Amino acid sequence: MISVVIPLYNKRSTIGAAIDSVLTQSVDNWELIVVDDGSTDDGGEVVSRYADPRIRFVSKANGGVSTARNEGVALAAHDLVAFLDADDSWHPEHLASLLELRGRCPDACLLGCAYFITNDAGHTRKICVNEAEIDSETAEVGNYFRFAAGKDRPLLTSAVAVSKSALLATGGFPVGVAAGEDIITWARLAYAGKVAYSTRATVYYVLPAISRKRTARDVRRPQLPDHVGDELRRLGAQRHSFGRSLDAYRGDWHRMRAILFLELGDRAGFVRELLIAIATSGIALRDFANMVLLPLPETLRGEVLSLWRQRHAMRSLVRRPRS
Repeated sequence: MISVVIPLYNKRSTIGAAIDSVLTQSVDNWELIVVDDGSTDDGGEVVSRYADPRIRFVSKANGGVSTARNEGVALAAHDLVAFLDADDSWHPEHLASLLELRGRCPDACLLGCAYFITNDAGHTRKICVNEAEIDSETAEVGNYFRFAAGKDRPLLTSAVAVSKSALLATGGFPVGVAAGEDIITWARLAYAGKVAYSTRATVYYVLPAISRKRTARDVRRPQLPDHVGDELRRLGAQRHSFGRSLDAYRGDWHRMRAILFLELGDRAGFVRELLIAIATSGIALRDFANMVLLPLPETLRGEVLSLWRQRHAMRSLVRRPRS
């Protein structure tokens, strides 16, 4: 048996498709808990139209996605809990694939699978992961942080399942983190126990629209204090076999924040984050490329970053395969 948690916040137009993708799973021994986090649209009415007794709908005051997921986990009847965001969807074999993965690595506290990145034009690409870190027999990931530092993020919330007991023991999803709460959660679980992974893609992640003319007003300012960086540093202080791979992973986090500050025109923030990245994981070739962008006029710099973002996000597009 497996529990499924969907946090819902103002996703009236997509929540139905997400639920439908759960209903069409090839296995039927699941329960679905939809947690409305204080939506201001009528997404809850869409959920209420489903009469399936396996679906539960609960409402709460708005507190952020972490509080919604944590409430769903608390209500889950089973130790294995899968997550699905309200604007993503699953292939019909997704839950079966996760259950098969758990059978191969029953001690794993974190299970994940590959996924497709899909745009609003109906095109998609499968993510690229470091398969060398995955044991071909048990599916166990050898070094999580080396595995997670590839070109694409291997773990997506809509593509993971966790042990409820392990998640609660590590504090659940951190509340008050504006972005990166999943990064903290997966890192804590990787320290707590085994991670298993399937390279079979059974999830469709809908990429937010990307504008070539994105301005500073479109960029979310990185949170201060940096909860994610602080937690990764805290974990790194613990003795573990991950070694320098966590430093490289943490360096990448600060490089991402540096680029966001650069898009905002905050040069001091950019320099601060880049220096932290270099001090954490050493200087990289891309650091020189990023520094070249610093003196460019804001308009030109924004155009270059937008072009790079589009190329990175949607390279190698193909038509979305049929289920």
